[in-house]
Amino acid sequence: MNPRSLLVPLSLALLLAGAPRAYAATAADSAAAKPASAAVPVDVQLVRALDRMTGVIPGSDTLVDWALFRAHPQRTVDLILPTLEPVRRGLSLGAPNMVWRVRVLQRLTGLAYEAPTKKKLSADEKAWLAPDSLKRVPFAGENAKLGMTWVAPPDAQREIIRQWRLWWSSDTKKPELPIKKHDDDRTWWY
Repeated sequence: MNPRSLLVPLSLALLLAGAPRAYAATAADSAAAKPASAAVPVDVQLVRALDRMTGVIPGSDTLVDWALFRAHPQRTVDLILPTLEPVRRGLSLGAPNMVWRVRVLQRLTGLAYEAPTKKKLSADEKAWLAPDSLKRVPFAGENAKLGMTWVAPPDAQREIIRQWRLWWSSDTKKPELPIKKHDDDRTWWY
């Protein structure tokens, strides 16, 4: 029997059976809109919440399960740090998932790292990333009003990721992680 002859019936069977579809997050996804997930292990909940973060739609912060991350800050950091990697440099609508991961780290720890770049920054990059006199830039610069993010050059991203990992590999796991707060006790967005 020809293996290609099985392809059409198999495709049809999957279609009729309701083949699994990729999950597409929407603005309606928020901590309040989620069903109780007591039977789902915490690590699975955290990984799903981390993967769902995106910043393309206005109000996309509702896609970030801050309550879950605050409830399990050390485990969240444990899961984020090995996944950090540089992403494409430049302007993007919203924020790439990796930028959200760095924001979660910043929010849970109260830390924000910057790193120098050897790359020549365009006028736009300078405006978005606001380098200091040592050419240190953050992982990404954002204009929340426009819903746009400019990601730093890869050399700066790699150094910032190295700084996060170095910090976490020290003895900082022992104390409870601080969470930055505004004067009126609202937790910072990032």
